[in-house]
Amino acid sequence: MRCKKCNARLAAHDLWCVSCGSQSPAVKTDLASMPVLKNTWSSLSGHWSEFVPVSGLSIILGIIPMAAITYILSFVISLENMNDIQYLLNLLIKSVLFSIFLPFVLIPFSLFDSPQSYSLKRVSLTTVFSSYGRYFVFSLINALFFALVHVVCFGLPGFASDPILRLVWIVLLNYWIAIVLPAPVLMETQGLSPFKAITKSYRHFHDVRWNIYLLSLVLSVLNLLAFGLAIFPLLFTLPLSYFAVRDYTLKLIEFELLEYRIV
Repeated sequence: MRCKKCNARLAAHDLWCVSCGSQSPAVKTDLASMPVLKNTWSSLSGHWSEFVPVSGLSIILGIIPMAAITYILSFVISLENMNDIQYLLNLLIKSVLFSIFLPFVLIPFSLFDSPQSYSLKRVSLTTVFSSYGRYFVFSLINALFFALVHVVCFGLPGFASDPILRLVWIVLLNYWIAIVLPAPVLMETQGLSPFKAITKSYRHFHDVRWNIYLLSLVLSVLNLLAFGLAIFPLLFTLPLSYFAVRDYTLKLIEFELLEYRIV
């Protein structure tokens, strides 16, 4: 493979030309996320019924409680007329509540039968709660980050922020999602703690961040549509999401992205 700009020879896994600094075509071809999603969909055909117990567990113990919490905090409990301390305490309570239930949505990442198969281990209380602690920490890190960004960009009741920071909030949330999406797979395949998995994803997957974001955007839209259609379609979109994220992360690992980029 050669650089399209300077015609210098590129190694098989080079993402940048060492001669002119141009990006390798591999980022948009070999490492594109949409072909992986399409391949995952094809590989899951005929196996959907196998994932109903795991998806049902994620829906009942994770998604429905989080939706209920969101509704209650948005429309039932009034959060107006708070002082700064009450406002921060409210954000902390929200972070903990979501962190309690989000692990049940993420635990299926620990149930992959093998890196290349499209089957999951049998669900049991032992397998669920043996992974719960790690995913609770992972969820709490994310929730606290969202709370911190919310305070920085929206200010406090007694201290307003610049309106332009609303746009910064949107950018930061989307960028963070692209950072953490591969982290659960890194936790399982590399034996990393939640914090180390997030930092490794940040440091090594920078060059394909847009590809990861596109995958997260498509999967988010699919799952939101499924939730809006009486929740039942989540039985199909959740397994697709788990395996698509796994397959794409493994593709990045096989491309040796964990080996060469340290920033």
